[in-house]
Amino acid sequence: MRLYEFEGKQLLEKAGVPIPKGFYVTYSAMGAVGADPELERIFDELGGREVAVKAQVLAGKRGKAGGIHFADSPEALQQVVEAMVGSELLGETVTGVLIEEKASFEEEYYMSLTYDTVARQPVLAISREGGVDVETFAREHPDKLVLRRFGPIVGLMPWVARDAAAEAGFRGRELRQIAAIAVKLWRVLVDNDARLVEINPLVRTADGLLLALDAAILLDGDARVRHPETNFPPRQATGRPLTERELIAQAIDEGDYRGVAGKYVELDGDIGMLTSGGGGSITLMDAVAAFGGRPANYTEYGGNPPAEKVYRLTKVVATKPGLHGLLIAGGIANNTRVDVTFEGIARALEEIRPEYPIVIRRAGPGEEEGLRLMRELAQRLGLDMEVYGADLPMTESARIIVEKAAAYRQKVEGK
Repeated sequence: MRLYEFEGKQLLEKAGVPIPKGFYVTYSAMGAVGADPELERIFDELGGREVAVKAQVLAGKRGKAGGIHFADSPEALQQVVEAMVGSELLGETVTGVLIEEKASFEEEYYMSLTYDTVARQPVLAISREGGVDVETFAREHPDKLVLRRFGPIVGLMPWVARDAAAEAGFRGRELRQIAAIAVKLWRVLVDNDARLVEINPLVRTADGLLLALDAAILLDGDARVRHPETNFPPRQATGRPLTERELIAQAIDEGDYRGVAGKYVELDGDIGMLTSGGGGSITLMDAVAAFGGRPANYTEYGGNPPAEKVYRLTKVVATKPGLHGLLIAGGIANNTRVDVTFEGIARALEEIRPEYPIVIRRAGPGEEEGLRLMRELAQRLGLDMEVYGADLPMTESARIIVEKAAAYRQKVEGK
Protein backbone atom coordinates (compact mmCIF):
# COMPACT_ATOMS: atom_id res chain seq x y z
CA MET A 1 0.00 0.00 0.00
CA ARG A 2 1.40 3.36 -1.06
CA LEU A 3 0.70 6.17 1.37
CA TYR A 4 -0.26 9.71 0.55
CA GLU A 5 2.25 12.35 1.57
CA PHE A 6 0.24 13.47 4.60
CA GLU A 7 -0.09 9.87 5.80
CA GLY A 8 3.63 9.25 5.36
CA LYS A 9 4.47 12.40 7.28
CA GLN A 10 2.33 11.20 10.17
CA LEU A 11 4.61 8.15 10.49
CA LEU A 12 7.74 10.30 10.14
CA GLU A 13 6.56 12.72 12.82
CA LYS A 14 5.72 9.83 15.15
CA ALA A 15 9.32 8.62 14.77
CA GLY A 16 10.72 12.06 15.56
CA VAL A 17 11.61 13.19 12.02
CA PRO A 18 11.04 16.96 11.67
CA ILE A 19 8.27 17.90 9.18
CA PRO A 20 6.62 21.22 8.28
CA LYS A 21 3.49 22.16 10.20
CA GLY A 22 0.44 21.50 8.06
CA PHE A 23 -3.26 20.71 7.74
CA TYR A 24 -4.93 18.10 5.55
CA VAL A 25 -8.15 19.24 3.85
CA THR A 26 -10.42 16.60 2.31
CA TYR A 27 -13.02 16.86 -0.40
CA SER A 28 -15.76 15.81 2.02
CA ALA A 29 -14.77 18.65 4.36
CA MET A 30 -14.87 21.33 1.70
CA GLY A 31 -18.33 22.40 2.75
CA ALA A 32 -16.85 23.57 6.04
CA VAL A 33 -13.15 24.01 5.38
CA GLY A 34 -13.88 25.74 2.08
CA ALA A 35 -15.40 28.63 3.98
CA ASP A 36 -13.26 31.77 4.31
CA PRO A 37 -13.10 31.86 8.13
CA GLU A 38 -11.77 28.30 8.39
CA LEU A 39 -9.12 28.73 5.72
CA GLU A 40 -8.18 32.03 7.30
CA ARG A 41 -7.63 30.23 10.61
CA ILE A 42 -5.39 27.67 8.89
CA PHE A 43 -3.47 30.44 7.16
CA ASP A 44 -2.93 32.27 10.48
CA GLU A 45 -1.86 29.08 12.31
CA LEU A 46 0.77 28.51 9.63
CA GLY A 47 2.32 31.88 10.37
CA GLY A 48 0.20 34.28 8.37
CA ARG A 49 2.71 34.21 5.52
CA GLU A 50 3.01 32.26 2.27
CA VAL A 51 1.80 28.65 2.43
CA ALA A 52 2.20 25.64 0.13
CA VAL A 53 -0.87 23.77 -1.14
CA LYS A 54 0.02 20.23 -2.25
CA ALA A 55 -2.34 17.88 -4.09
CA GLN A 56 -2.49 14.49 -2.39
CA VAL A 57 -2.07 11.88 -5.13
CA LEU A 58 -0.11 8.63 -5.23
CA ALA A 59 1.63 9.31 -8.54
CA GLY A 60 5.15 10.72 -8.66
CA LYS A 61 6.40 13.93 -10.27
CA ARG A 62 3.45 15.81 -8.82
CA GLY A 63 5.24 19.17 -8.76
CA LYS A 64 6.08 19.09 -12.47
CA ALA A 65 2.44 18.26 -13.24
CA GLY A 66 1.15 21.36 -11.43
CA GLY A 67 0.19 19.68 -8.17
CA ILE A 68 1.91 22.20 -5.90
CA HIS A 69 0.85 25.84 -5.59
CA PHE A 70 1.53 28.69 -3.18
CA ALA A 71 -0.77 31.26 -1.58
CA ASP A 72 0.19 34.46 0.24
CA SER A 73 -3.24 35.37 1.63
CA PRO A 74 -6.42 33.66 2.88
CA GLU A 75 -8.19 34.77 -0.31
CA ALA A 76 -5.49 33.28 -2.51
CA LEU A 77 -5.55 30.09 -0.41
CA GLN A 78 -9.31 29.87 -0.93
CA GLN A 79 -8.91 30.09 -4.71
CA VAL A 80 -6.10 27.52 -4.86
CA VAL A 81 -7.88 24.97 -2.65
CA GLU A 82 -11.18 25.25 -4.51
CA ALA A 83 -9.43 24.89 -7.89
CA MET A 84 -7.34 21.91 -6.78
CA VAL A 85 -9.76 19.74 -4.80
CA GLY A 86 -11.86 17.65 -7.16
CA SER A 87 -9.55 18.23 -10.14
CA GLU A 88 -7.79 15.54 -12.16
CA LEU A 89 -4.01 15.16 -11.75
CA LEU A 90 -1.83 12.42 -13.21
CA GLY A 91 -4.87 10.22 -13.76
CA GLU A 92 -6.19 10.63 -10.22
CA THR A 93 -8.97 12.71 -8.74
CA VAL A 94 -7.61 15.04 -6.08
CA THR A 95 -9.80 14.36 -3.03
CA GLY A 96 -7.62 16.23 -0.55
CA VAL A 97 -4.77 18.73 -0.24
CA LEU A 98 -2.02 19.28 2.31
CA ILE A 99 -1.65 22.93 3.34
CA GLU A 100 1.78 23.55 4.87
CA GLU A 101 3.91 26.43 5.98
CA LYS A 102 6.25 27.32 3.15
CA ALA A 103 9.76 26.26 4.12
CA SER A 104 12.71 28.49 3.38
CA PHE A 105 15.72 26.27 2.71
CA GLU A 106 19.26 26.47 1.38
CA GLU A 107 20.02 22.85 0.37
CA GLU A 108 18.07 19.80 -0.82
CA TYR A 109 19.19 16.27 0.06
CA TYR A 110 17.91 12.75 -0.59
CA MET A 111 17.49 9.84 1.82
CA SER A 112 15.68 6.51 1.65
CA LEU A 113 15.57 3.04 3.15
CA THR A 114 14.37 -0.03 1.31
CA TYR A 115 15.30 -3.68 0.77
CA ASP A 116 17.79 -5.02 -1.73
CA THR A 117 16.01 -8.18 -2.87
CA VAL A 118 19.19 -9.52 -4.49
CA ALA A 119 21.45 -9.04 -1.47
CA ARG A 120 18.51 -9.78 0.86
CA GLN A 121 19.48 -6.87 3.04
CA PRO A 122 18.05 -3.44 3.82
CA VAL A 123 19.85 -0.60 2.10
CA LEU A 124 20.29 3.04 3.08
CA ALA A 125 20.60 5.58 0.25
CA ILE A 126 21.93 9.12 0.87
CA SER A 127 22.80 11.92 -1.52
CA ARG A 128 23.54 15.63 -1.30
CA GLU A 129 21.49 16.02 -4.49
CA GLY A 130 17.80 16.01 -3.59
CA GLY A 131 14.61 17.10 -5.29
CA VAL A 132 15.46 15.16 -8.46
CA ASP A 133 14.25 12.04 -10.23
CA VAL A 134 16.31 9.60 -8.19
CA GLU A 135 16.13 6.76 -10.74
CA THR A 136 17.58 8.93 -13.51
CA PHE A 137 20.01 10.58 -11.10
CA ALA A 138 21.34 7.24 -9.81
CA ARG A 139 21.86 6.02 -13.37
CA GLU A 140 23.62 9.18 -14.58
CA HIS A 141 25.53 10.02 -11.38
CA PRO A 142 26.12 6.78 -9.46
CA ASP A 143 29.07 8.34 -7.63
CA LYS A 144 26.78 10.90 -5.95
CA LEU A 145 24.37 8.38 -4.44
CA VAL A 146 25.81 6.46 -1.48
CA LEU A 147 24.29 3.02 -0.87
CA ARG A 148 24.98 1.23 2.39
CA ARG A 149 23.66 -2.29 3.02
CA PHE A 150 23.48 -3.71 6.53
CA GLY A 151 22.18 -6.70 8.44
CA PRO A 152 18.42 -6.78 9.09
CA ILE A 153 18.77 -8.38 12.52
CA VAL A 154 21.21 -5.85 13.98
CA GLY A 155 19.54 -3.04 12.07
CA LEU A 156 20.92 0.35 11.09
CA MET A 157 23.50 1.22 13.72
CA PRO A 158 24.29 4.93 14.25
CA TRP A 159 27.93 4.45 13.25
CA VAL A 160 26.88 2.89 9.93
CA ALA A 161 24.59 5.85 9.24
CA ARG A 162 27.37 8.31 10.14
CA ASP A 163 29.83 6.50 7.90
CA ALA A 164 27.40 6.61 4.96
CA ALA A 165 26.70 10.31 5.58
CA ALA A 166 30.43 11.07 5.65
CA GLU A 167 30.93 9.21 2.37
CA ALA A 168 28.12 11.32 0.87
CA GLY A 169 30.02 14.47 1.84
CA PHE A 170 28.32 15.60 5.05
CA ARG A 171 30.41 16.99 7.89
CA GLY A 172 30.14 18.17 11.47
CA ARG A 173 26.75 18.93 12.97
CA GLU A 174 24.97 18.25 9.69
CA LEU A 175 26.51 14.77 9.47
CA ARG A 176 25.18 13.92 12.94
CA GLN A 177 21.71 15.23 12.00
CA ILE A 178 21.64 13.18 8.80
CA ALA A 179 22.70 10.01 10.66
CA ALA A 180 20.09 10.56 13.37
CA ILE A 181 17.30 10.92 10.79
CA ALA A 182 18.50 7.80 8.96
CA VAL A 183 18.23 5.75 12.17
CA LYS A 184 14.70 7.11 12.72
CA LEU A 185 13.78 6.11 9.16
CA TRP A 186 14.92 2.60 9.99
CA ARG A 187 12.45 2.54 12.87
CA VAL A 188 9.69 3.71 10.50
CA LEU A 189 10.59 0.91 8.07
CA VAL A 190 10.64 -1.80 10.73
CA ASP A 191 7.81 -0.66 12.99
CA ASN A 192 5.38 -0.26 10.09
CA ASP A 193 6.46 -3.21 7.91
CA ALA A 194 7.32 -0.74 5.16
CA ARG A 195 9.00 -1.70 1.91
CA LEU A 196 10.19 1.83 1.17
CA VAL A 197 10.64 4.99 3.24
CA GLU A 198 11.86 7.96 1.20
CA ILE A 199 12.39 11.65 1.91
CA ASN A 200 12.93 13.70 -1.23
CA PRO A 201 13.80 16.38 -0.60
CA LEU A 202 15.22 16.50 2.89
CA VAL A 203 16.04 20.20 3.17
CA ARG A 204 18.41 22.29 5.31
CA THR A 205 16.77 25.49 6.48
CA ALA A 206 18.48 28.83 6.96
CA ASP A 207 18.98 28.14 10.67
CA GLY A 208 20.70 24.81 9.95
CA LEU A 209 17.82 22.45 10.76
CA LEU A 210 16.81 19.49 8.60
CA LEU A 211 13.19 19.14 7.49
CA ALA A 212 11.37 16.37 5.57
CA LEU A 213 9.66 18.38 2.83
CA ASP A 214 8.09 15.31 1.20
CA ALA A 215 7.50 11.67 2.14
CA ALA A 216 7.02 8.55 0.03
CA ILE A 217 6.22 5.41 2.02
CA LEU A 218 5.21 2.01 0.67
CA LEU A 219 3.77 -0.44 3.20
CA ASP A 220 3.67 -4.21 2.83
CA GLY A 221 -0.04 -4.84 2.29
CA ASP A 222 0.26 -8.46 3.42
CA ALA A 223 1.43 -7.25 6.85
CA ARG A 224 -1.55 -4.99 7.55
CA VAL A 225 -3.01 -7.61 9.90
CA ARG A 226 -0.05 -6.85 12.21
CA HIS A 227 -1.05 -3.20 12.48
CA PRO A 228 -4.64 -2.91 13.69
CA GLU A 229 -3.80 0.53 15.05
CA THR A 230 -3.43 2.01 11.56
CA ASN A 231 -6.49 3.27 9.75
CA PHE A 232 -5.29 4.05 6.25
CA PRO A 233 -8.24 3.71 3.85
CA PRO A 234 -7.77 0.96 1.22
CA ARG A 235 -6.76 2.15 -2.23
CA GLN A 236 -5.47 0.82 -5.52
CA ALA A 237 -1.93 1.64 -6.64
CA THR A 238 -3.56 3.81 -9.30
CA GLY A 239 -4.86 6.05 -6.54
CA ARG A 240 -8.59 5.50 -7.00
CA PRO A 241 -10.75 4.13 -4.19
CA LEU A 242 -11.44 0.39 -4.19
CA THR A 243 -14.60 -0.71 -5.96
CA GLU A 244 -17.22 -2.83 -4.20
CA ARG A 245 -15.91 -5.97 -5.92
CA GLU A 246 -12.31 -5.15 -5.00
CA LEU A 247 -13.31 -4.73 -1.36
CA ILE A 248 -15.13 -8.08 -1.41
CA ALA A 249 -12.10 -9.77 -3.01
CA GLN A 250 -9.70 -8.19 -0.52
CA ALA A 251 -11.63 -9.78 2.34
CA ILE A 252 -11.13 -13.29 0.92
CA ASP A 253 -7.61 -13.64 2.34
CA GLU A 254 -8.30 -11.93 5.67
CA GLY A 255 -8.00 -14.35 8.56
CA ASP A 256 -7.05 -17.29 6.33
CA TYR A 257 -3.37 -17.89 5.65
CA ARG A 258 -3.91 -20.79 3.23
CA GLY A 259 -2.87 -19.64 -0.22
CA VAL A 260 -3.81 -16.39 -1.94
CA ALA A 261 -7.09 -15.68 -3.73
CA GLY A 262 -7.90 -12.06 -2.89
CA LYS A 263 -5.86 -10.18 -5.48
CA TYR A 264 -8.33 -8.52 -7.81
CA VAL A 265 -8.18 -5.27 -9.80
CA GLU A 266 -11.31 -4.23 -11.68
CA LEU A 267 -10.86 -3.00 -15.27
CA ASP A 268 -13.24 -1.80 -17.97
CA GLY A 269 -13.08 -4.79 -20.35
CA ASP A 270 -15.56 -7.60 -21.02
CA ILE A 271 -13.46 -10.78 -20.62
CA GLY A 272 -13.30 -12.04 -17.05
CA MET A 273 -9.87 -13.29 -15.99
CA LEU A 274 -9.68 -16.08 -13.40
CA THR A 275 -5.98 -16.76 -13.65
CA SER A 276 -3.36 -18.29 -11.39
CA GLY A 277 0.23 -17.37 -10.64
CA GLY A 278 1.63 -13.85 -10.93
CA GLY A 279 3.71 -14.48 -14.06
CA GLY A 280 1.04 -16.57 -15.72
CA SER A 281 -1.66 -14.00 -14.96
CA ILE A 282 0.34 -11.14 -16.47
CA THR A 283 1.19 -13.26 -19.54
CA LEU A 284 -2.48 -14.09 -20.09
CA MET A 285 -3.50 -10.44 -19.67
CA ASP A 286 -0.96 -9.44 -22.30
CA ALA A 287 -2.08 -12.26 -24.60
CA VAL A 288 -5.76 -11.30 -24.38
CA ALA A 289 -4.88 -7.70 -25.18
CA ALA A 290 -2.57 -8.74 -28.03
CA PHE A 291 -5.40 -10.72 -29.66
CA GLY A 292 -7.70 -7.70 -29.45
CA GLY A 293 -9.57 -8.56 -26.26
CA ARG A 294 -10.22 -6.35 -23.25
CA PRO A 295 -9.72 -7.92 -19.80
CA ALA A 296 -12.44 -7.07 -17.29
CA ASN A 297 -10.09 -7.54 -14.36
CA TYR A 298 -6.70 -8.68 -13.17
CA THR A 299 -6.51 -11.40 -10.57
CA GLU A 300 -4.38 -14.30 -9.51
CA TYR A 301 -4.71 -17.17 -7.10
CA GLY A 302 -1.97 -19.50 -5.96
CA GLY A 303 -0.17 -21.07 -3.05
CA ASN A 304 -2.75 -23.88 -2.90
CA PRO A 305 -5.77 -21.97 -1.60
CA PRO A 306 -8.76 -24.01 -0.36
CA ALA A 307 -11.83 -24.48 -2.55
CA GLU A 308 -13.86 -22.01 -0.47
CA LYS A 309 -11.50 -19.11 -1.21
CA VAL A 310 -11.44 -19.84 -4.95
CA TYR A 311 -15.24 -20.14 -4.89
CA ARG A 312 -15.50 -16.62 -3.45
CA LEU A 313 -13.04 -15.24 -5.99
CA THR A 314 -14.94 -16.89 -8.86
CA LYS A 315 -18.16 -15.25 -7.67
CA VAL A 316 -16.44 -11.84 -7.76
CA VAL A 317 -14.94 -12.36 -11.24
CA ALA A 318 -17.76 -14.19 -13.00
CA THR A 319 -20.70 -12.02 -11.86
CA LYS A 320 -19.37 -8.69 -13.09
CA PRO A 321 -22.01 -7.11 -15.36
CA GLY A 322 -21.24 -6.91 -19.07
CA LEU A 323 -19.01 -9.97 -19.39
CA HIS A 324 -18.83 -11.61 -22.81
CA GLY A 325 -16.41 -14.34 -21.85
CA LEU A 326 -14.42 -15.91 -19.02
CA LEU A 327 -10.87 -17.26 -19.17
CA ILE A 328 -9.86 -19.70 -16.43
CA ALA A 329 -6.20 -20.41 -17.04
CA GLY A 330 -2.68 -20.57 -15.74
CA GLY A 331 0.65 -22.25 -16.20
CA ILE A 332 1.53 -25.72 -14.97
CA ALA A 333 0.97 -25.57 -11.21
CA ASN A 334 3.49 -27.10 -8.85
CA ASN A 335 2.07 -26.51 -5.36
CA THR A 336 -1.58 -25.73 -6.14
CA ARG A 337 -4.08 -28.57 -6.42
CA VAL A 338 -6.05 -28.18 -9.65
CA ASP A 339 -8.81 -30.50 -8.45
CA VAL A 340 -9.27 -28.65 -5.15
CA THR A 341 -9.35 -25.17 -6.68
CA PHE A 342 -11.69 -26.35 -9.47
CA GLU A 343 -14.12 -27.63 -6.83
CA GLY A 344 -14.56 -24.00 -5.77
CA ILE A 345 -14.82 -22.77 -9.36
CA ALA A 346 -17.36 -25.45 -10.27
CA ARG A 347 -19.51 -24.64 -7.26
CA ALA A 348 -19.60 -20.93 -8.19
CA LEU A 349 -20.36 -21.57 -11.86
CA GLU A 350 -23.17 -23.94 -10.92
CA GLU A 351 -24.76 -21.11 -8.96
CA ILE A 352 -24.13 -18.43 -11.61
CA ARG A 353 -24.86 -20.56 -14.71
CA PRO A 354 -23.33 -18.02 -17.12
CA GLU A 355 -24.50 -17.86 -20.71
CA TYR A 356 -21.23 -16.38 -21.98
CA PRO A 357 -18.43 -18.69 -23.25
CA ILE A 358 -15.76 -20.07 -20.95
CA VAL A 359 -12.30 -21.32 -21.87
CA ILE A 360 -10.26 -23.36 -19.37
CA ARG A 361 -6.58 -24.19 -19.64
CA ARG A 362 -4.92 -25.68 -16.56
CA ALA A 363 -2.36 -28.30 -15.60
CA GLY A 364 -0.62 -29.51 -12.46
CA PRO A 365 -1.31 -31.72 -9.44
CA GLY A 366 -4.81 -33.19 -9.63
CA GLU A 367 -5.37 -31.90 -13.17
CA GLU A 368 -7.00 -35.06 -14.46
CA GLU A 369 -9.69 -34.98 -11.77
CA GLY A 370 -10.06 -31.21 -12.00
CA LEU A 371 -10.51 -31.07 -15.76
CA ARG A 372 -12.92 -34.04 -15.63
CA LEU A 373 -14.97 -32.15 -13.06
CA MET A 374 -15.24 -29.12 -15.33
CA ARG A 375 -16.17 -31.17 -18.41
CA GLU A 376 -18.92 -32.92 -16.48
CA LEU A 377 -20.15 -29.56 -15.18
CA ALA A 378 -20.32 -28.13 -18.69
CA GLN A 379 -22.27 -31.12 -19.96
CA ARG A 380 -24.67 -31.17 -17.02
CA LEU A 381 -25.46 -27.44 -17.16
CA GLY A 382 -25.17 -27.00 -20.91
CA LEU A 383 -22.42 -24.37 -20.55
CA ASP A 384 -20.48 -23.05 -23.55
CA MET A 385 -17.18 -24.26 -22.15
CA GLU A 386 -13.97 -25.60 -23.69
CA VAL A 387 -11.55 -27.41 -21.38
CA TYR A 388 -7.85 -27.93 -22.12
CA GLY A 389 -4.78 -29.21 -20.34
CA ALA A 390 -1.07 -28.61 -20.93
CA ASP A 391 -1.39 -29.77 -24.54
CA LEU A 392 -2.76 -26.30 -25.40
CA PRO A 393 -0.29 -23.38 -25.14
CA MET A 394 -1.37 -20.93 -22.47
CA THR A 395 -1.47 -17.98 -24.87
CA GLU A 396 -3.59 -20.01 -27.32
CA SER A 397 -6.32 -20.16 -24.71
CA ALA A 398 -6.32 -16.35 -24.76
CA ARG A 399 -6.85 -16.34 -28.54
CA ILE A 400 -9.75 -18.76 -28.26
CA ILE A 401 -11.60 -16.79 -25.58
CA VAL A 402 -11.12 -13.51 -27.46
CA GLU A 403 -12.70 -15.02 -30.59
CA LYS A 404 -15.55 -16.65 -28.66
CA ALA A 405 -16.23 -13.47 -26.66
CA ALA A 406 -16.40 -11.44 -29.87
CA ALA A 407 -18.93 -13.87 -31.36
CA TYR A 408 -21.00 -13.84 -28.17
CA ARG A 409 -20.91 -10.02 -28.04
CA GLN A 410 -22.16 -9.82 -31.61
CA LYS A 411 -24.92 -12.30 -30.80
CA VAL A 412 -26.05 -10.38 -27.71
CA GLU A 413 -25.89 -6.96 -29.35
CA GLY A 414 -27.79 -8.30 -32.35
CA LYS A 415 -30.82 -9.26 -30.28
